[in-house]
Amino acid sequence: MDQHLQSATSTHFTHFAMTPPPDASVDSQENRIIFHNQHVQMDVAALSREFSDVMFHIGGLDDPRIIVPLGSDVTVNFQNQDTANPHGWRLIADKPPFQNPQSAAHKPLAFVGSEVGVTNPQESGQAHFTANQAGIYTYICPVSEDGGIGLYGIFEVSPSH
Repeated sequence: MDQHLQSATSTHFTHFAMTPPPDASVDSQENRIIFHNQHVQMDVAALSREFSDVMFHIGGLDDPRIIVPLGSDVTVNFQNQDTANPHGWRLIADKPPFQNPQSAAHKPLAFVGSEVGVTNPQESGQAHFTANQAGIYTYICPVSEDGGIGLYGIFEVSPSH
């Protein structure tokens, strides 16, 4: 992390989405978070576009792979820490690379309730859903142009972990 970003982040951020989630293992080398029980609480922050790394921050990692057990009851607590631009969080069945990043933001939801819609700067939202189908999904910002700049990651529902 460059010095400017580190300095700005420490004043801009609370500890929201910067600490490991309870009941999960954070693997910074593999950039993944593995949840161990079926009650998943996940804090997600979108960082301001004024910095070079427009990404979701979860458990202190940037756009990590999230792995949850099949049948998990998932709650996503979302905070838009951008000071000027709207963001959100949406789970879709499509996987990158996206032929058209703008259209990826409008793909159908992977699970009923798996979206925090477009959220204004400095506001929060919540999604709640059941991960009842094993597979590999993508979390993405529902703001069309953000899929092309880094606001997406992999969400895996695993039948055996």
